[in-house]
Amino acid sequence: MNTYEKLKSHIGQKYPNFAPLWRAAELEGGAEWIEEFSAHTERVFGGSGERGIGEAVDGYAEFCTEAIRSQIFFEKNGRYKASNYAEVLEECYHSEDYMARRYLPGQFLSHFIWPHHRKMLRGYVERFLPQAGAIKLFYEVGVGCGMYSLKTLEARPESRGVGFDISQYALDFTKRVADVHDVGQRYRIENRDIIAFPPDIRADFIISQEVLEHLEDPPAFIRALRNMVRTGGYGYITAAINAGHTDHIYLYRTPDEVRRQIEDAGWTVLDKQIEFNYPDKPLELRPTVAGFLVRNPE
Repeated sequence: MNTYEKLKSHIGQKYPNFAPLWRAAELEGGAEWIEEFSAHTERVFGGSGERGIGEAVDGYAEFCTEAIRSQIFFEKNGRYKASNYAEVLEECYHSEDYMARRYLPGQFLSHFIWPHHRKMLRGYVERFLPQAGAIKLFYEVGVGCGMYSLKTLEARPESRGVGFDISQYALDFTKRVADVHDVGQRYRIENRDIIAFPPDIRADFIISQEVLEHLEDPPAFIRALRNMVRTGGYGYITAAINAGHTDHIYLYRTPDEVRRQIEDAGWTVLDKQIEFNYPDKPLELRPTVAGFLVRNPE
């Protein structure tokens, strides 16, 4: 039994309500998807054997349950629960229980299981990253579980990367992901507020994947991202729209709102991808992700 089969078995036994989404992802992805999923999860969670696999599934289930509850609140009230960054910082990003046990394992698995996350990641690797020119140095700001840094390091063997975050738990998880995939020697992590303390060296490419909705002032953050990229350099910026979650603060209602903020910060938008979940919901209640390939034109 491969790692994916073990994960699916745990889901089916303990959380059968989530099993149909796994089956749908498997049917769409086929053997290649199963092989990739198994390889990644084996390296990240398999070192602890059955316990590690079980903990990954438990984290994913709690991550999904929190997202569903937050989405219900959003649909009922027309707003997100959280509105204060300082509160979210303490309750979420500085909490080992929240980050290490639930958020990071759940987010990692969601890149394979959730249809909009899966499609966005595939679009990044197959469509956007090849357009980003030469990448000797890239930054990812708000690393999450490290999936996008990992895929960049794998696709661009000539590159070196730095991951920035204000959660040490996210940074440690991301570095572990890079290390177990044998690309960690080209990657380092920094616990840094990039607005208050921007790095001295400008990168060729910057990644900010579903960070904007976690902030009180996304435009200031988007401007800071641009200041971290060399003239002519590229960026990949995404945001969640109408998507309730425990730590979401800024409510985007349409992809155009995200695009306007990006362009107002001085970026040139070159390409975009929009994916969503729950296609039966009306647009204004449908969790959506909008991603933009951008360039610093100065």
